[in-house]
Amino acid sequence: MLLEVILIGLVLSADSFSAAVAMGTRPFTSKDAIKFAFASGVAEAVVAWFGAFAGENIVSNFKAYDHWIAFALLMGVALNMAFEGLKDFRNKEIKEEQLKFHSFAKILIISFATSLDAFGVGIGLGVVGDPIFPYIISIGIWAFIATIMGLNLAKKLSQKFGSIITLFGATVLMIIAFQMLKI
Repeated sequence: MLLEVILIGLVLSADSFSAAVAMGTRPFTSKDAIKFAFASGVAEAVVAWFGAFAGENIVSNFKAYDHWIAFALLMGVALNMAFEGLKDFRNKEIKEEQLKFHSFAKILIISFATSLDAFGVGIGLGVVGDPIFPYIISIGIWAFIATIMGLNLAKKLSQKFGSIITLFGATVLMIIAFQMLKI
């Protein structure tokens, strides 16, 4: 069971890693990274917990449009990032000091939008009846770690490639958004 707990947490952290790479192209502090990682970890864990305890009626009503909500949120952020990347690409005079890390509201939107797969996993775990808390802890910890790793990777890449990485990040978020539409 321990291996299963670890693997589920690790697999669910892939979207957190991708989102962090996409959003980590702007300068950020350690505090920003911890905030983003904490938001990702908590969002994944809370959504998995909610999924595990959601009733059949809630699931069936929500299931009809949850992917559209995630798509709209991720696509909105991705389009905004693409616009910023194109603007930065054309306007090379923008100094790094003028750029700020993403707002906490944007971080929360991304964190919850990328955690909708944890909802489905939570439902499955709730149906099976296994103790949910080891899974929730694993999911939250792996999302936290993956977010820190993604931000650091993006930071290293953005020092060399800047706005190109921002555009790539926007593309990654768009791909994740379209994946949400798969039923």
